[in-house]
Amino acid sequence: MRTSLKSVAAALVTLAAVVGILAVPAGAQDDAAGGDPAQELADKHAPVMMLKAQEFPCDTNGEMYAPTSVDVVLDNPEIMLREVSIENPLVLRGPTAADLFGLGEGFFLDFPGEAIDPGCLYEKDFDKFSDGRPPVVYAHIARQDDQPELLALQYYFYWYFNDFNNLHESDWEGIQLLFEASTVEEALATEPVEVAYAQHEGGETASWDAKKLERDGSHPVVYSSKGSHASYFSSALYLGRRGDQGFGCDNTDGPSDRLDPEVVVLPDTVTDPNDPLAWVAFDGRWGERRSGSFNGPTGPVDKERWNQPIDWQDGLRSSSVVIPSGDNLGDSTISFFCDAVTWGSGVLIKFTQSPTRVILTVAILFLLGSWLVGRTDWAKVDPLPIRRRRRAGQIIRAAADSYRRSVSALVTFGSIYIPTAAIVSVLGALLAVAPFVGSLHDLAGSRSGTSMVLAVFAGSFANLAAYVAVNAMVATYVEAREAGRTQSPAEAVRLAWARRQALATGFVRAFVIVAGLLISIVGIPWGIRQLVRYQFLPQAVMLDGAADGRSALDRSSDLVRGRWWHTAFVIGTFNLLIGVAGLVFGLVLLLVLPSLPLWLFSGLVTLIYAFVVPLAALAQTLLYGDAVAEKTGADRAELASV
Repeated sequence: MRTSLKSVAAALVTLAAVVGILAVPAGAQDDAAGGDPAQELADKHAPVMMLKAQEFPCDTNGEMYAPTSVDVVLDNPEIMLREVSIENPLVLRGPTAADLFGLGEGFFLDFPGEAIDPGCLYEKDFDKFSDGRPPVVYAHIARQDDQPELLALQYYFYWYFNDFNNLHESDWEGIQLLFEASTVEEALATEPVEVAYAQHEGGETASWDAKKLERDGSHPVVYSSKGSHASYFSSALYLGRRGDQGFGCDNTDGPSDRLDPEVVVLPDTVTDPNDPLAWVAFDGRWGERRSGSFNGPTGPVDKERWNQPIDWQDGLRSSSVVIPSGDNLGDSTISFFCDAVTWGSGVLIKFTQSPTRVILTVAILFLLGSWLVGRTDWAKVDPLPIRRRRRAGQIIRAAADSYRRSVSALVTFGSIYIPTAAIVSVLGALLAVAPFVGSLHDLAGSRSGTSMVLAVFAGSFANLAAYVAVNAMVATYVEAREAGRTQSPAEAVRLAWARRQALATGFVRAFVIVAGLLISIVGIPWGIRQLVRYQFLPQAVMLDGAADGRSALDRSSDLVRGRWWHTAFVIGTFNLLIGVAGLVFGLVLLLVLPSLPLWLFSGLVTLIYAFVVPLAALAQTLLYGDAVAEKTGADRAELASV
């Protein structure tokens, strides 16, 4: 009986102990077990990482790397530690954290491969070195002596390679959460008041309850820019025009892959070389030594925000510049800027590798351009009559002379681009929310970019229609001058409007034929052929009196027949010059006025095209006159075609 009572008593004690343990809050359990409040805070707000998805290995349109532990490069026999000197001698292979402890700026890590010519080697090596390792981010509790009432929770992301315009081995990026708290325990009991996302030499801030900050519970969501790894608040294409924004375009556009990394807390300092985190005390470079922006980066302790987190956050921007998707002239200029920066970076890299090759290429292009310019006659000729033989250089010069005489009227015609730009923007916005676009997305797949494609298609249609309208108005205006009549811009607009049916049906027919051929891929050569053959549609309607769109296209095709290359060369060259003028103006605006709002930038770029497009229309009208003169035998002995 006693044994039974003892057994029951023991069972009751055990049950009470279990219930007591279960009743203790999780935090108290951690404290009882010696839990670390800093680790608890870091885990509580660990960021969710969104990386641009890859379609396949080595797909440069997606993110090739992931935030990882520095262990992928430590104690790795394929990684070398070098000392900075003329020869950069090898110190040892496979340096450990202990080997890096206390080393200064005179040392750097060197990975397999050449940073400025990465190919796919770095991605393959990263996949090999990180195989089986979970994604990792590093946390650090930072305080600033003159701001004791604030506490910063920092996260540092280590990337194996930076595959942006400034190619370099290793990349350290990160974010920071700010608390109105003086201790970690106080921070655990409250929410952050502000967050900061590092971007290149600067960054962007948001309040904890800001709409632009996406959160998964207490975890901020970070959209990492493809290649550069700058941290952003949403999925988009971002414009950078100065150091704190980056120079070029950061892409976090989806679809994205989600990562929930593990968190390792870093101490303020490390004094023991045998500490697994002894690498924190390494002040050298985490990648191959190179000049300028291609140099490997320094580690977290050398960042301003490590010891001055509040000052760093106070100096950041409150927003980033998002590039809208579409096909208005401002967007096209920005896209060109993005591509130009990438191209310029490539040229700089090639110059670094082989300056002689780059100089020789530039010299050949200059000589080729000089030869082409010398192939034509630049003698001054009168722009009237319209129908007479002229060489390509004479057409350009006569068009410029005619433009100077009637600039105010011609700019009036070009101003049609202003409402066109507004229409394109509205079309893009409507397409983004149109129900049928969502259905197309579902049908074509998430990676199809359907809404953007449709926006570009609609924008191209509207801009080309505006170009045809400007050509029609310019043609009738020049014809009136040839007849000795004084015609107001309003009268030219009225006459073009009166022929709108023939212009519209001809344009739609040409657009459908050319677009259909280009979209078919196999029909691209025929699409380009027809595009050139239909160039004189507005002149055929306004100057030849074509009754309908089809006959106007037939007339244009007849005029181009036998002189396709000449027509393509002259129109292509002139439109290239006009396009370059607009792009140069836009690039100057982007660089000289980096704070210019995008809506104002787009308006100014559209305005400059309103000035220059009529000049192209004048050249096209004179080229039409040259074709007519050749077909009819006029001035045959005076000039020879190019």
